[in-house]
Amino acid sequence: MAAHNNAQTGLMGTYDANNVYFTIDGKTAYGYGATTLFTFSYDNDLLSVQQDPQGTGTASINNKTGGTFTLTINQMSPFNKIIDDLADERRVGGYAVDACDGSRHYVGAHAYIQKKPDGGAANEAGERTITVKVLNVVENSVL
Repeated sequence: MAAHNNAQTGLMGTYDANNVYFTIDGKTAYGYGATTLFTFSYDNDLLSVQQDPQGTGTASINNKTGGTFTLTINQMSPFNKIIDDLADERRVGGYAVDACDGSRHYVGAHAYIQKKPDGGAANEAGERTITVKVLNVVENSVL
């Protein structure tokens, strides 16, 4: 097996969680979960393909660029109140989102809190997950 950090491939980037952030409505999240800050996924495929029984196919480009952030916050973080207040407001037009996962930068002008976090109690402080839907996400590499 070949080494991947070599003269041909160059050195892999260095990840630093201090370069990661999630900002909604100008407020940057803090007090994240123990291992996960947030995840992001697009809601739709880039294209779909249909084929007839004889194998003739048509590709259809999908221009939908909406995505979903799942934010993980410690239950004791004061940021939970900020999220609760935004969710309760249900602002028409949504909120601006600006996020960076260390390798990609995401921006969206219309974000909505789809679901407030579930609650619970245990032996130690738990995590709360917040689902944020964003219309028309623009993303670019920061590497």
